[in-house]
Amino acid sequence: MRTAATAADMRWRAIARQCGFTLIELVVTMLILSIAALGVMYSLSLGLRHQSDALWQPKAVALAESYMEEILGRRYDERSPSGGVPPCSTTTTVCSSAGAFDDGEARAQFDDVDDYDGLIEQPPRDVYGSPRPDYDSYRVAVTVAYVTPVQVAALGLDAATDAKLITVTVSTPESGSMSFSALRGNF
Repeated sequence: MRTAATAADMRWRAIARQCGFTLIELVVTMLILSIAALGVMYSLSLGLRHQSDALWQPKAVALAESYMEEILGRRYDERSPSGGVPPCSTTTTVCSSAGAFDDGEARAQFDDVDDYDGLIEQPPRDVYGSPRPDYDSYRVAVTVAYVTPVQVAALGLDAATDAKLITVTVSTPESGSMSFSALRGNF
């Protein structure tokens, strides 16, 4: 009987030896799980980082559109007559030179496109100078310049003073920025 008990005991010991994990198997499993968890965390962080884009982008576009509409509603040049006829040119009234855009007017007195050149507002303001609600952490920068000679040729213009390029750049709270450009013709 001793031999039967010994044989059963040996089988039980062999089974018990095979029923666990070695230290190496545990370490490898933990390593694989940590790499998988790192990948999941990375993809979640990307999603969380960009989840607010859908909130600030439409606001930035609306802000830029309102500035652009305000600017394009002004006359072309300080020396342009009301209504824009006749347009400023070398044969009629000479247009302001690119370096003479700043005529010292305050924001409330802006009456032509180039008055907005170099305008930087944070928080953005409306045409009356009041801060725009819900845009406290946004920043708006405006540049105005005559078109380049390449653009004159591409657009079929007679001279660089025939159009001004207006660029409105909106910086968002998320440190992103969007630029919008438009041409204002001399008419």
